Amino acid sequence: MARSIPLKITYLFLAWLLMVSYQIFTQTALTTVASSVGSSAPLLASWINSNANVPIFICSFAWMFVLSSLISIFMFGKERRLTVQFLVSLALTLTGSALLGLFHLVGLDLSNPIFLSQPSNMLFGNVFFAFFYLALPFIFMVAVDLGLMKIKK
Repeated sequence: MARSIPLKITYLFLAWLLMVSYQIFTQTALTTVASSVGSSAPLLASWINSNANVPIFICSFAWMFVLSSLISIFMFGKERRLTVQFLVSLALTLTGSALLGLFHLVGLDLSNPIFLSQPSNMLFGNVFFAFFYLALPFIFMVAVDLGLMKIKK
C-alpha cells in the first residue's frame, strides 16, 4: 500500500505536467497550423485566427479529459467514481492555473511564446509537429478506446 502512494503521486504529477505544458504551447501550435492552411483554405485560417479561443478550449479540454480519466483509472481502478474523477480534474486544473499565475507574478510568463521563443519556434514552427501536437489528445482517446475494445473481445 505504501509503495502505491508514491506511484499515485507520480501519476498525478505527470498528468499535471502534461496538462500545463499543453496549455502553454497550444496557442503557438494553433498559430502555426492556421498559417499553414492560409493559402489552401483562407476561410478556415481566418476563422481559426479570429476565434482562436474555441479550438484552444476544445484541445485543452480534450487533453484534460483524457488525463483525468486515465489518472482516475490508474489511481482508483474499478472503484473510481464520477465525483472522484471530477475532484482529480479540478485539482489538476486549479494547481496548473495557480502555478502559471505564480510564474507570471514573478516575471516568467510561460503562456507567452516569446518567452520560450527558441525551443518552441523550432518545434511548433513545424506544421506537422504542431498539427500532431494539437491532435495528440484525440489520438490518445482513440488509441485507448481501441485498446479497451480489443481487451473486451
